[in-house]
Amino acid sequence: MQSAHRQHPRWVSTEQRGGTEEDQQAGEGPTSVSDVLLRLCPPLHGHVDSSDVPANVQHVLRWACLQLEKPSPPPATPAGCNKTVSYLPIGRLGNLMGLYAIIYSYSRIYGAAGYVDDKMLTKLTRYFPGLSLPPASRLPTGVQRHNISYQDAAKYLECEPGEHHSEPQHYLITIYPDRNGIDLFHPFYEELRREFEFSARLQQQAQTFLHYARGKRSTVTFIGVHVRRTDYRAYIETKYKGALPDEEYLSRALDFYRRRYADALFIVCSDELDYVAKQLHVRESKDIVLAGNRNLEDPGRDMALLAACNHSVVTVGTYGFWGAYLAGGTVLAPEQQTHMTMGDRHAPLLEIQLAGADNWVALR
Repeated sequence: MQSAHRQHPRWVSTEQRGGTEEDQQAGEGPTSVSDVLLRLCPPLHGHVDSSDVPANVQHVLRWACLQLEKPSPPPATPAGCNKTVSYLPIGRLGNLMGLYAIIYSYSRIYGAAGYVDDKMLTKLTRYFPGLSLPPASRLPTGVQRHNISYQDAAKYLECEPGEHHSEPQHYLITIYPDRNGIDLFHPFYEELRREFEFSARLQQQAQTFLHYARGKRSTVTFIGVHVRRTDYRAYIETKYKGALPDEEYLSRALDFYRRRYADALFIVCSDELDYVAKQLHVRESKDIVLAGNRNLEDPGRDMALLAACNHSVVTVGTYGFWGAYLAGGTVLAPEQQTHMTMGDRHAPLLEIQLAGADNWVALR
């Protein structure tokens, strides 16, 4: 059986890889997002409060410039000053993976000992048996953990020169990050890929599915497509007065890959497969395979399948983010994931690109 060819991401700027006319139409230009904003930030400081600039755009520009002007994170610290950090479990699989990645990264950056809530760790190790962080039950009985926010965590975890506590200082982050934390955990991408290595059973299931989906094709480029709907539709409408990416977005995303790869084969997962089948005209298509297992209580199989693909298409949500993030290759995302429209605060495309993941591309 031939395994799917995994194209691991190379975090390069668009200057390094160039850009075809087709790339630029999809959002990949010859200049990286970071470089463009670096040139714009100085004049923006003088004009961002202009009344003709919408308030949400002002918010985006201030945030983007702040991210670019921040000093680089401190190097990984082998030993901290006797502090521990853990996270209150919030959400389902995609969210929990993000929280784990944040704990892991804080422990690497500041030398704090990372611990994971026992129930959260049980859910994660069901799919990723090799996780290295220990359960919070290993903390001493009766310890008092200080509740802190994600935004303030660095302030509490960083060790001042000469700082050392005879008694451990325990911190519990209780609020989900406004953004998905990629600016924190992306420097540890390769380590996190090893942490989030799927169980042998899930990897075998994914490769078996791809083998049969391939059929008699001599070559194939697998494109993982995740379409998030169900409860997220009401969430977007209520929270942001917006709508989920529609049929036009999905059609254009598939056409982008069809132009780029003559052997493209789309592996589609969704929490509303019947809707997707209708919108994508699956019955009339020879290059689309519906792959969802329709079991929302067992999300590991679909994510393992998405992560085994060469490239990705995402809509909204942390589940689709992690499937694409682990897969690598090119990732197409709807433009409304940028903070310009606040389409999805948990995986804003602008933050993903500024963190260095230039393989994520806005489909305009």
